[in-house]
Amino acid sequence: MKKDQIIKLLLIIFLSGDLFFSFLQYYNTPLYGDVDSHVLPDEHIQKVIDDPFGFKAISGEKHTNPNRYFSHLMVMKYMQKTPILLQKFVEPVTSVYLSVAILKILVQILFIYLVARFVSGTAKIQNKNFLITAILVTPLFQVYGYWSRMGIVDQSVNYTFFYAVPIVLMMLFLFPIFNSYFRKSKFNRTNYLYLLPLTVILPLSGPLIPAVLLLVSFFILVSAVTEKKNGRLKLLYQKFFRLPDWFYVVLIPVSIFSLYSLVLGFYNTNYEGESLSLIKRFLLLPRGILSYVSHSLGVPLLLTAIFINTYFLRKDQTEESVKLLNLFQWIGLFCLVYTLLLPFGGYRPYRALIIRYDTIIPVTIALIYIFTVSAFYIINRTDGKFKNKFLIYIAFVLLVFTFADFKGLGKNKCEKAAFYKMATSSEKIIQLPKDCFIMNWENITDFKRSENRAELIYRWNITREKKLFYNLPD
Repeated sequence: MKKDQIIKLLLIIFLSGDLFFSFLQYYNTPLYGDVDSHVLPDEHIQKVIDDPFGFKAISGEKHTNPNRYFSHLMVMKYMQKTPILLQKFVEPVTSVYLSVAILKILVQILFIYLVARFVSGTAKIQNKNFLITAILVTPLFQVYGYWSRMGIVDQSVNYTFFYAVPIVLMMLFLFPIFNSYFRKSKFNRTNYLYLLPLTVILPLSGPLIPAVLLLVSFFILVSAVTEKKNGRLKLLYQKFFRLPDWFYVVLIPVSIFSLYSLVLGFYNTNYEGESLSLIKRFLLLPRGILSYVSHSLGVPLLLTAIFINTYFLRKDQTEESVKLLNLFQWIGLFCLVYTLLLPFGGYRPYRALIIRYDTIIPVTIALIYIFTVSAFYIINRTDGKFKNKFLIYIAFVLLVFTFADFKGLGKNKCEKAAFYKMATSSEKIIQLPKDCFIMNWENITDFKRSENRAELIYRWNITREKKLFYNLPD
């Protein structure tokens, strides 16, 4: 077997092993809260389902998260139908956790694939460059480890549909545009078949997407109209009307829908009674940034690795390295503006410092991209002793992230045992241990509060009739 084939085989084994372990982590994760109220919509969620584009909200009938219709629809349909479908092959309790694990691992695979394809420039999974790039990305995707600051897939299945799913769909949306603009690849107009529907779906999916799409569109426009060619700077309007057709067909419409989505967000009734003034929210921002950077080893290690990589890029001084460094400046500006806009998104008591792993996902993805593309460039650009030393340093960084993420197995043990107890018990009201949370983040000491959860457990065929439940009090 040739050296290249051995390297490919080792890369495939590592990548497959990491993904398989991630799948096990997802399968062993509890469902956490708000599942029942979204899968079997309560009155607040039902208002959003009945008003997809928020016209009633704008007309005066405010409701909770009126600009997230497609996220609500996805979680409802997926968690209603997928467990039932899987019950053709597995028993009901397993079908629920398997549904969650399949969703999350598909999100992770798509994320890694899109980053690896864009950085390596090839769609061939067996290609060595593709595999190297995938290996650079995969350990940074934290399921547990440094998840509290770098998490992309939410541990709650419900909020995976509000953050991770829309994020990877947006990456899929932006991929052909970035490929055309930054890599100068030919834009395939058949992409419009899925891009055009996403111009409507994405702005109404999750809280982060509209702002990110607006910023990306704005920065592409600014970059395009300020770019010099042959040492000349043409008039802005001349450049605007010579932009690629995808800018007018896709980015302008998605920007309009994103603006509408942001306006619709002002009619959100969620946490109206727990608001803070804009000034107070901005004053919290520095503490949030400090917490993001210093809470655990993950983010500072990633930032240090990026600093080292960019140092070597500056020393390289080739046309491609200069382009990369220029791109990093644009990405850095995007991260800065995005972070400064976060206080405008309102205050939530569970995000006491404004910045949390979920609100900062676009910045986390930007950092992952900068690390990946810079490391990939240096690996391909160098040779000899320097390359060997660089590979050892990169391997060390990736191994730190890999070992940090060896956690999470058995975390849903109590919840799963409770489901089996409900399935086999003859009692109509089930007593559960303290701190054994069932689709929740807290104890339920009043069994009447379990009504909707009990209905969902029955709908999933775990029980033959509704079984209410409660936790032992403190």
